[in-house]
Amino acid sequence: MANFDFEIDGIEELENDLKFATNEYPKEMRSGLRKVANEFKKSCKERTPDGTDEEKDASKKLRNKFGVKTKIEGDTSLAFVYNSARHFHLVENGHNLVRGGKVIGWVPGKHMMEQTRNEYQDIIPERFEKIRDDIFRRHNL
Repeated sequence: MANFDFEIDGIEELENDLKFATNEYPKEMRSGLRKVANEFKKSCKERTPDGTDEEKDASKKLRNKFGVKTKIEGDTSLAFVYNSARHFHLVENGHNLVRGGKVIGWVPGKHMMEQTRNEYQDIIPERFEKIRDDIFRRHNL
């Protein structure tokens, strides 16, 4: 039988780069998640209707009630974009128009969150792939 002797140079450097990248990766992804969630919130606000003159106060309140919460559960990071206005779901999804206790029509929803979600369906994966690639590039991986 033949004996083979070989040596790998730079394995320690690769190991150090991998350790550093794995420590940095979750932090960078959480930061990226916060940025995307804030952009999502901004896009929702821009889609929120201004309203007519008599509805300006209600619309202003609706626009100013968007928020973002982030949460870490184990290895998972979550971002919640929400609107705390009590009437938000009515504007988003639509509602019956009631006058004098009788339903006289239907007010269609504006679907600000839904439209933004549809827009961001392709943006979010691309954004996280870019963050991952940047981390790997910084560490020559």
